[in-house]
Amino acid sequence: MTGLFFIFFYYLSRPIFIKFDISDRIRFFAALTLGLILETALFFITGDAGYYFNDFYL
Repeated sequence: MTGLFFIFFYYLSRPIFIKFDISDRIRFFAALTLGLILETALFFITGDAGYYFNDFYL
């Protein structure tokens, strides 16, 4: 999930970061940080329910 959000943010936010003259290094760490925050927030909201997609083993 972090990787998916990282890819979306990293590549889609390029025009915004270029407009404000921010380096690719900061864009990389911003995308990584936001991805981790999003994944953590989603985990706290849903608990571990996202890891049980099929109930075959329960």
